[in-house]
Order: sequence, then C-alpha cells, then structure tokens
Amino acid sequence: MSVTNKEKTEGGKQKAKFTPLLKAPVFRRFFISRAISLIGDAVVPTALALSLVAREASAVWLGAMMAAAILPKVLLLAIGGVAADRLPKRPLMVASSVVCGLAQIGTAAVFLADLPLGWALACQAAFGMSMAIGYPATFGYLPHCVEPADLGAANALVGAWTGTASLLGPTVAAVSAALGPPSVALAVDGASFLISAALLAGLPRGESTGPPRPAGAGLREGWQALRGLPWLLRMTVVDSLILLLVAAPFMVLGPGIVQRLTPHGWALLMVSFALGELLGSLACGRARLRRPILTAALGLLAMGLPPLLLASGAGVPALCAAQFLAGGGIAAYGVLVNTAIQQTVPADRLSRVGAISSIGSFAFLPLGYVLAPLLASVVGPEPLLWIAAVWTFASVGALVSDRALREFGPRSSAEPARGASGREPGKEQ
Repeated sequence: MSVTNKEKTEGGKQKAKFTPLLKAPVFRRFFISRAISLIGDAVVPTALALSLVAREASAVWLGAMMAAAILPKVLLLAIGGVAADRLPKRPLMVASSVVCGLAQIGTAAVFLADLPLGWALACQAAFGMSMAIGYPATFGYLPHCVEPADLGAANALVGAWTGTASLLGPTVAAVSAALGPPSVALAVDGASFLISAALLAGLPRGESTGPPRPAGAGLREGWQALRGLPWLLRMTVVDSLILLLVAAPFMVLGPGIVQRLTPHGWALLMVSFALGELLGSLACGRARLRRPILTAALGLLAMGLPPLLLASGAGVPALCAAQFLAGGGIAAYGVLVNTAIQQTVPADRLSRVGAISSIGSFAFLPLGYVLAPLLASVVGPEPLLWIAAVWTFASVGALVSDRALREFGPRSSAEPARGASGREPGKEQ
C-alpha cells in the first residue's frame, strides 16, 4: 500500500510532537519528577515478592501486602479528588511523595531488620493512604502543564516512561537480590519519592479550579460528571471486574507457578509486559485514531492471554509474548482513556472524576488479592486462571457491543476542558 505525502507529513508531525513538550520548563520538571518516582515504583512488585520469598512467607502474605497498599487508596481516593479540585495541587503532590517515600523506606527496614511482617503491612497501608491524596492531584495537574491539544502526547510520554521504568524495575530488583537483600530495592523506591518531591519545588501551584464546597457536594458533582460520560462509566465497571477476576489471580498465583519453570521467569514476564507498555504508549501518542475509546476497549482483550497460557501449561517464551501484548493493550487503554477524560471533563471537576473512576476500577482489587490464593487452594490455580481468561474475552465483547462507546471519537472530545471561570487549564500560570 502506498503512503501519500500527506500521510508522511502527518506522521512526521506526530513524531516531532514530543520534543517541544520536553522543552517546556513546567512540563519537563513535572515529567522528570514523575519519571524518577515511576522508576522506584517499578521495583516494588518484584522486590516485594522476592523479599517475601526470602522470608519463606506464603502467597497469602503477598496478597495481603498488595491489598494493604490498594485498599486505603480505594477508600480515600474520593477525598483526594475533592481536595485536589479545591486546593492547590502541587503542595498535595509534594506531601504525598514525602509520606510515600518514608513508608517504603520503613517497609525496607522491616525486612532488613527481620521485624514482624505486620509492620510492613502498616507501612504499605500508609503508602496507600498517601497515594490516595497524591494521585488525583497528579492527574489533575497535567492540564496545568500543557495546552489542551498536547494532552494526548503528554499522556503518551508519561505512559511510555511507565513502560521504560517497568523495564528497569525488575532488573534493579534482580540485581539487588543477587548482590544482597532484595528489600534494599524498596529503599530505592522510597528515595525516589523524596527526590521526586524535591523536583516539584518551584513549579506552579496548580491553584484550585472551583469555589470551596462541602465534601459531600463536591463528590456529588464529580459523580454527576462521571455519569455524563456513559462510555467511561461502562469501562470503569468492566475494568474493575477484570482487575478482580483476571489481574489479581495472575499476579498472586503467577510467581509461584512461573518460578517452577525457571528461576528468573517471573522477572522476564514483568520485563516483557513493560516493553509492551513502552511501545504501546509511544504508538498511541503518535496515532491519529477515529475511534480512540473503541481501541482502548479492544486493548483490554490482551489481558486474558497471560492467564490463558499459564493455565494451559505454556512455557516462558509464550508467556513473555502474551505479557508483551497485555502491556501494549494496557498502555493503549491508559493513554487513550486518560486523554479523553482530560479533554471532555471540565477542569473544576477533573480530579474528582479521575479519582471516582479510579475508585471504581480498583474497588475490588484488594479483595481479589486476598481471595485468589484462598480460592486456588479449593479449586486449584489452573481452573481459576481459565475463568480469568474466559471472563476477559466475554466482558470486553459485552463492552464493545455498546454503540455509543464504539462511536466515541474526536468530534465527541474536540472541546478543551474548561473550568468554571472559562480558563483553559493549560494556560494557567
């Protein structure tokens, strides 16, 4: 198929879009801060699993640790969303990063000092509570850094670095485990949060985008804004159930099964997922899609491949390929959905909508982390993974059958989000 000069020109413009963004001082500082924090975060899943294996702890402990970090975030995200829309966002991000850093350093200290694991659970709970305040502020701050037309490219850059950091994370954890205690990598994550907080100093405060309102009224406004996007409401429900029935069983049961195949198999799977995430984010940042939300929904199909192959007894190479596709699908989902939200939701409700959508997505994930090993002890790991794969394909099929979701495109999101004052958030100083 021949490529027209117009298509070549458009492709060149898309490729060049990232460079001006990184030259903008505000976005560059924000991006570097996020980049350092994401590198540290990418270490945690592997480092935590290896640290618990070194303590000869069961899969129940791994599920409990993951749940301890997620549950407070789910419970408090709505409060974080209201705070981020009503208070300056940068101080919230700085405070969250400092507390997260101290919590991860505390977790490392528990393992290094061979203290009871209950203290590590407490540290992870503190981490989750702080993330509940920091995430909505970070989500709502991005439109303060770039023009509305650049939101897609900005989300793609952040998503691409998430993939890059995920590539580095298992490597850092593996090197730490080879040279000494794997829990040292958790201290690296803590330090990354403190550095991230320092880099945010001097950036615009990201002032509030609406008048002070009671918390209950603020939550109602956020819920009404979310209900005004039926496609997002449906995707949030499907996303939530996929995390419960697919992601949680695979993440909790996968390490034990894969490690029996090869000692470094789980790290290879995490690297494969991260590589897919990196390339998927870059591709979405450059693509001009007529039906971005349909593409995002179809990307979720790849989530069913890893549990399907793991249940069928596939080897590590096939699992790595499946993880690569899953990473690409999740990256496409994140970039496209986040951009659509930021382009369609008014600035004075943006953090709350992001927070409420995240609550819906992650609401059942802690339960999944706890239930997966318990159910596997009754029915066996393989049947649970088969159910995970079938559920993925069935739920995505039901999702894309929605005509409104399939037809959501650039015309639906052409107007930039504006606050109550009518200002474009990208132009605020």
